[in-house]
Amino acid sequence: MLAESDSRQFSRALSGFANSDGGVLLWGIETVQHEEASALKPIAQVHDFLDRLKKSILNSTQPVVDGVLLDVVYLAGSTTDGYVKCLIPASDKTPHRAMQAGREYFKRTEEGFYKLEHFDLEDMFGRRPRPSLTMRLELRPRPGEDPYEEVEFAVLNEGRGSARYFGFFCAFHESVRIADARLGLADNTAVNRGRPTVSYSDNVGVIHPNGIWGAVGQAIIQRAEKGKALVVEIRWYCDGMAARTRQVTISPEASAVSFSDSAR
Repeated sequence: MLAESDSRQFSRALSGFANSDGGVLLWGIETVQHEEASALKPIAQVHDFLDRLKKSILNSTQPVVDGVLLDVVYLAGSTTDGYVKCLIPASDKTPHRAMQAGREYFKRTEEGFYKLEHFDLEDMFGRRPRPSLTMRLELRPRPGEDPYEEVEFAVLNEGRGSARYFGFFCAFHESVRIADARLGLADNTAVNRGRPTVSYSDNVGVIHPNGIWGAVGQAIIQRAEKGKALVVEIRWYCDGMAARTRQVTISPEASAVSFSDSAR
């Protein structure tokens, strides 16, 4: 578990950056007044500290901040000590409450973090509700000697607003051949210099935040490695939500893979 002071700082930072325009938090830097960096203070056993940070994300804010990225920067010549860099994106699901920092709501300015006043919260809660879309992919090899596999796409709106003008692009490895694109998918391989690519767009329909998954396409593919893990890169978007990109590995042995983070 994180030390109490670290837990409080992380919770406040997640809330403040997510409720603002996002930002980067660096662990292992000593600060002075107004949180100005004053000296390097490397973290011993930094990878263990990174693991504790990752485990604390779910309990740090309400609602949970999506798309937080954490990584280690090792001290020169060391494989155990160093720093942690943390990217906290602006959120589509504001406001976020810092559960480990007095259950307060924060924002970030050039001067530092400050508690939101009542009128700030009124403004956030009163804003047009925004959608937040989670994608799901599933790989299904056809049985027996049938050489084809099916890649199923589905979407879920976990935001508070309806999603309009939804679409996505999905690119496969060059060894994959797209045999067919169904349920609204289009095969865009020819216009992507031969890289196997499918896309989906809906300029008429609406995805409501009703907690129900909806099918949004099926790609029929063929490759020499039928039944093996498949790596794809997918980018999805809608009106009112920043486009998101994710590289994901799917395999027939696992259940469907769903993801909503990594806004770009």
